[in-house]
Amino acid sequence: MKIRLLITLIAILFSMAIVTAQDKHLSVEDSIYFSEPYPYVLPIMGAKVHSVKIRPPLPFGVMVNALAGYQKLALDNMAVGFGNYTNAGSPTMIDISDFVVFDETKAQTSTYNVRLDAWVLPFLNVYGIVGKTKKADININLEKPFPLSVSTEVTGTYVGYGAMLAGAVGPVFVSLDGNQTYSYNPRLDKPAKISLAGLRTGPVFKFNSKPEMNVSFWVGAMYNHFNGDTEGSIGALDLAPDAPAHINEMQTSLDNWYNNLGTVDQIKYAIPYNLLEEGLTRLEDDVENGYINYAFTKAIEHPWNMVVGGQYQYNYHWQLRAEIQFLGDRTAGLFSLNYRFGIRGKNWFSK
Repeated sequence: MKIRLLITLIAILFSMAIVTAQDKHLSVEDSIYFSEPYPYVLPIMGAKVHSVKIRPPLPFGVMVNALAGYQKLALDNMAVGFGNYTNAGSPTMIDISDFVVFDETKAQTSTYNVRLDAWVLPFLNVYGIVGKTKKADININLEKPFPLSVSTEVTGTYVGYGAMLAGAVGPVFVSLDGNQTYSYNPRLDKPAKISLAGLRTGPVFKFNSKPEMNVSFWVGAMYNHFNGDTEGSIGALDLAPDAPAHINEMQTSLDNWYNNLGTVDQIKYAIPYNLLEEGLTRLEDDVENGYINYAFTKAIEHPWNMVVGGQYQYNYHWQLRAEIQFLGDRTAGLFSLNYRFGIRGKNWFSK
C-alpha cells in the first residue's frame, strides 16, 4: 500500500504540467474527457492522474526517425599486415599503435529507425528501436610512420531498447532519456554496442483556441559512448593511381620517420620497423596480388555534446520534431514523425 501511494504521488508530481490552467480553463473537449473514467489500460495509475485533471500523452506511440551527420573518432590498437592473394592464410599483423599518428578521423552517417514506445507509468516511458544504417563512411588517414588512406563504407541493421523519465512544472518540462543499441554488420564478428543518454528541458506553448495543439522547444546535453573493432583490407593497386610509386613513397616516409627517432626509440621500435620495411618491399615486388590488412578500435574521445530542438504537436495523435546536435565530437540533425494512440480497457492498478 505504501509503495502504491508513493508511486501515485510521484506520478502526480511528474505529470503536473499546467495543472492550474487546466482547472480554470478547460476546453469543452477536455471537460467531457475528464467527466468520464480514464479510458486506457496504460499508464499504470493513469486514472489517479486523470482524477486531478491532468491529461498525459496517449500511452502508445510509433515514431519514425531519420538522422544524418558526422562523428569524430579516436582510433587505437592499430595494426597492419602485408599479404598476397596468391598465398593462403592471413598475414601476420604488426602492432603500430605506440607510434602511429592519425589525421582527424570522421565517420559520416545516414540512418533511420522506427521506435515503439509505451508510457508504463505517468512519468516513465519505455521503448524499443529497430533501424538501418543506410550509409556510414569512415575515412582514416595515417600520417606516420607512412602515409596511408583507408575508407570504409558500413551499412547494416541495429536494434535496441531504452527508457525515459519525464515530467513538468508549469509550462516547463524536463526529460532524462537513455538507450542502448546493437549494430550488426557482415564485417563484424559481434555487434557493436552504442550507448546514448540525454537530458532535455524547455517550455511548452499551448494554443488557447486549440488545447490539443502546442509547440515546445528545448536545450540539453547528450552523452555518446561506443567501442568498435574494425578490420579490413586494401589492395596495393587501390592505394593510389600509381601504386608502385606510392609504395616507394611509403617506404621513404617510413625510413625518414625511423631515422629521425632518438637512439632509445630506434632500439625500441626496431622490430616493427623491420617488419614494416619487409612488408612494403614484398608489396612493391608483387603489386597486382599484394594487399594490406588493417585492424583498429574506434571510440569517442569527447562524448558530450549539446542539443537544441523543437516539436509541433498538431493534436494528441500527431507530432513533428526536429533536433540539432553539436559541439563535442558529434554534429547531426534529427527529424521525427510520431503517432500516438491508446488501447482502451481497465486501467492497471487504478484502485
